[in-house]
Amino acid sequence: MASRRGFLRAALAGAAVAGATPLIARAVTEEEIEATEREQAELELQAQEQQVLLAAAEAREGALQQQLAVIDSQRFEAIDRLRDVNRQLETVELEVFDINASIANLNRALARETDNLGDRVRSLYKAGRTSTLETVLSSSSFSEALDRATSLERALAQDLEEIESLRRSRQTVQLRTADLAARLQQMDELRQQATTIEAELQRRSQEQQALIFGVQREQATIDANRLAFEAEAAVLGNRIVVLRDIRQNELAQLERIKKLQQAQEQARELARQVAETQGTSVAGVYTWPLWGLITTEFGGCTWGQCPHIGIDVAGDMLAPIVAANDGIVLAADYVVPDNRQASYGMIVVIAHNQNEETLYAHLDDFTSPPPVSPGQFVSRGQVIGYVGLTGWTTGPHLHFEYRVNGVANNPRNVLV
Repeated sequence: MASRRGFLRAALAGAAVAGATPLIARAVTEEEIEATEREQAELELQAQEQQVLLAAAEAREGALQQQLAVIDSQRFEAIDRLRDVNRQLETVELEVFDINASIANLNRALARETDNLGDRVRSLYKAGRTSTLETVLSSSSFSEALDRATSLERALAQDLEEIESLRRSRQTVQLRTADLAARLQQMDELRQQATTIEAELQRRSQEQQALIFGVQREQATIDANRLAFEAEAAVLGNRIVVLRDIRQNELAQLERIKKLQQAQEQARELARQVAETQGTSVAGVYTWPLWGLITTEFGGCTWGQCPHIGIDVAGDMLAPIVAANDGIVLAADYVVPDNRQASYGMIVVIAHNQNEETLYAHLDDFTSPPPVSPGQFVSRGQVIGYVGLTGWTTGPHLHFEYRVNGVANNPRNVLV
């Protein structure tokens, strides 16, 4: 095994750590998660309160519907009574028609009797100028006188009887007329009462329906609020899940960074111990980590970097890449943890002494990930990874950098 030399001082190690540290755009704290959970609990409580209000509104609507059903039943009963009143009214109207016809006939008969009686009264008045005795004495015989007296008496009795009949007829007409007026007044009162009842029930029905519509609108508002609270609570629930995932990823990344820092500290300590025992020495010549076509020289420009601070060597996919010199592995991971697409992708960084280090980028990560780990000692020519396509690359190649005191230098200065 080639002799070990002194190793990296803190400059590049710090740069490697900085390069491996993820850029966390937003830190999530437990307090934020707890605040979101409290907000979600409050929204859920509000949704429950709205549900209670909705149940109460539905109960009120049920009671109002029952009251409306009672009012409708009363209204139908009033309508039935109104129909009965109308049927009675029709019957009375027929009776009134008959009574009117009867009164008209009675009035005509009464008029005739009145006229006849008037004629007889006028005759009696004329006859009244001659006394009854004169009428008898002027008779030719006693028998004729008796007949005349009897006829006169019968005429007077008939007149009195007709007068009494006429009086009774007038009383009958008056009674029938009074009865008719009473019946008509009664029917008018019944009709007015039925109309009043119908109007009152109609008013109560409209008021009840207005109350029901108001409760239904209230229900719609409450239900909309409940759905809004539930939807917002669901959104917050999803947000809590996302925040917890972010928090877990952050903790995992911090743990990985912590372990990487510990490994690098161990590498620095090992380098310090070797430097103390063997003294600081230059790394000497470096071997090419990969033989292939040079696609970009140091100082040139690529689509992702200008000026280019390394050498790009094209190679077959999964071609082995070796350590350019003896050293201790400082990093063997994505340049940004868990992000294989970021810039250099999968990298290996090796410290060769306190001043010099090399970086190997765009290594494969799935099929053949780097077989080395931070803190591990590697020898010149030892396989440390394989050509891949991670990071910003248009094709399989190795991006190789040589650094002195943290500053990129042209690798051709030391490569043989």
